Amino acid sequence: MSNSIIDRKIGVVDSVSTSEIKGFLLDDAPKNISILEGNITFFPRINSYLVIPNETGWLVGMISWIGYNHAVTSDEVNLPQGKRMIYLNVMGHIVETLHGLEFERGAFSLPTVGDSILIPTIEQMNAVVRNDDKNVITIGTSPLAGNQEIKLSIDSLFGRHLAILGNTGSGKSCTVAGIIRWSIEESIKEAGESPNARIIILDPNGEYRHTFDDLNMDVFYCAVKADDLEQNVAQLRAPAWMWTSQEWSSILQASEKTQKPILREALRNLKSSNINIDVEKNKDIISEDLLRAHLHNFLTDSIVNEEYLNREYRTKFGKQLDERLTNMKIIVSRLGEEFLLKTEGRALAEKVESVLENKRGEYNGNVYYNSFNLQDIDDIRKQLQDLIDKLGKPSKKYLCNEDDPVEFEIEKLPSFIQVMAQDSAASQYVEFMTIRIESLLKNSNIMSVVGSEPHISLLDWINQYLGNNDEKGKICVIDLSIVPAEIVHLVVAVVTRLIFEAMQRYRKHYGQELPKLMVMEEAHTFIKKYSDDSGDYSSNGLCTKIFEKIAREGRKFGLGLVISSQRPSELSPTVLSQCNSYILHRIVNDKDQEMVKRLVPDTLGKLLDELPSLPTKKAIVLGAAVPIPTVVDIKDLPYGKRPKSDNPEFWKVWTRKNNRSTSWNEVVENWTDM
Repeated sequence: MSNSIIDRKIGVVDSVSTSEIKGFLLDDAPKNISILEGNITFFPRINSYLVIPNETGWLVGMISWIGYNHAVTSDEVNLPQGKRMIYLNVMGHIVETLHGLEFERGAFSLPTVGDSILIPTIEQMNAVVRNDDKNVITIGTSPLAGNQEIKLSIDSLFGRHLAILGNTGSGKSCTVAGIIRWSIEESIKEAGESPNARIIILDPNGEYRHTFDDLNMDVFYCAVKADDLEQNVAQLRAPAWMWTSQEWSSILQASEKTQKPILREALRNLKSSNINIDVEKNKDIISEDLLRAHLHNFLTDSIVNEEYLNREYRTKFGKQLDERLTNMKIIVSRLGEEFLLKTEGRALAEKVESVLENKRGEYNGNVYYNSFNLQDIDDIRKQLQDLIDKLGKPSKKYLCNEDDPVEFEIEKLPSFIQVMAQDSAASQYVEFMTIRIESLLKNSNIMSVVGSEPHISLLDWINQYLGNNDEKGKICVIDLSIVPAEIVHLVVAVVTRLIFEAMQRYRKHYGQELPKLMVMEEAHTFIKKYSDDSGDYSSNGLCTKIFEKIAREGRKFGLGLVISSQRPSELSPTVLSQCNSYILHRIVNDKDQEMVKRLVPDTLGKLLDELPSLPTKKAIVLGAAVPIPTVVDIKDLPYGKRPKSDNPEFWKVWTRKNNRSTSWNEVVENWTDM
């Protein structure tokens, strides 16, 4: 076909609605392929593009349906009448400017009945898929857009989060690796040296070993029991002294009312500078110092304004006050009778308990609190201040927060908890918690990850996992494949939280962001959806919540998120909804398809009907990083640089074309080497 409007005309508009345009195809319109300006394209095809001239330029539509019109015959049987029809979804419009053709999403005006429908020129098609951002990567070509290269904006892709979704074997992992590789390669071309890039890959299946070895980057691999693995693999570390009290509570399954308060006080004390004293012999001294610190924290945490007394916040405040009361009672109970402050401490506890009792209620097993009286709160605050004045100011070492990443010997935690629980009503409840701690301490596989040996400081950890002032950029691949199941979610939660908090503190210190990219493979395992009402504080729940926090706030601190999953219906809706770009490979499961379709506007819903039939390496790309949704043939990766996610070669192994050792000696030795 030539480039004239007459020769490019393939149909006319039959009807128009706000969401869809119907048109008849001409009898001489192509039935299989179209040749325009020497370029061969398939036509007509679902999800390909057509244009309709109008007063502003050209309206761009995507084919969503192809078929025949039907007329009812005398015998009431629908038969094709020779007229082919197409339905178009409006995608945007092309305008002619001083700089050439430009594409814009949306439409100023819709066509009318009888308007011509045309095959777009190469120039028009280029305007539709062209990405004018200077910082782009090419991920492939679009066979339905004249084989134009599809380029994605790096800042939009990573700064506003990316989801790569698709069934096993659809090419998802290769796309993840390709996106990282092509981004690094483009950065190297621009910078002329190793880029100042920081990328963390959480790899549950151990697929990314050697994937990036040839890039001009510092590639850091870590895994469990690194000594038993190949050279240049470091030991994965997430030391327990770096955990928050909530992370400790999740792994120990600590109860909210009795065990968590003791655990928090124990962590706070162990993280102080006095951890080397004899706990049993100095119990009273420790208790008095702890009481000073606790009352100080109690006072500062309980500064109340009127908003905490209204209907929305009263229950939250009541529970916080109750938790502080429990902690205080535990400490006061450990003071000897000779301590005069024991009496005053009891009096304060009774006052707080009386206020809480008067406001506490229960409905269907759930505790709630009525509005608090400001006078009662002022009385508690005054009594607290009087007691603090008598005790004197607490030592700064006891103002250490239980969540601060301060080193301590975790081996001392069980005995410390037992001593702190003595002479209190909670003593009978801590035994199971200390048993769980001791079982962790005895598991060498777990301790190799969370233990204190070999020693690693917080600065060393950050330098290892995030990189420092080295000349090369950093890719950190964290192999989670043989992390013990009891701690794998906790390890991911701890590592992810530390990285996020490091980014927050970096911006606070330097006043600007240091962009980093975090990639979570098999995201449905670690970012599972949960009920907001469940109060899920398990390690699984904490893992999901830190990713939700990154999805909501990471962009402000320069932390981009890439999630890859084969089960989008199991993912946290919060994380998925915060992703602004999507690369969708083949998705067959109905629930997964429904979830994905809810993420896009109704006008694009039919575009995703092709998901179940997409071949390997083909994907639908849509979102902020690309000008218009389109089907893309993803570029090939060199075979040796692909993630190790190929299908098992059953036939070649069974027929001895590929040799495999059947000796298990070394495997078992490695497995049982404690």
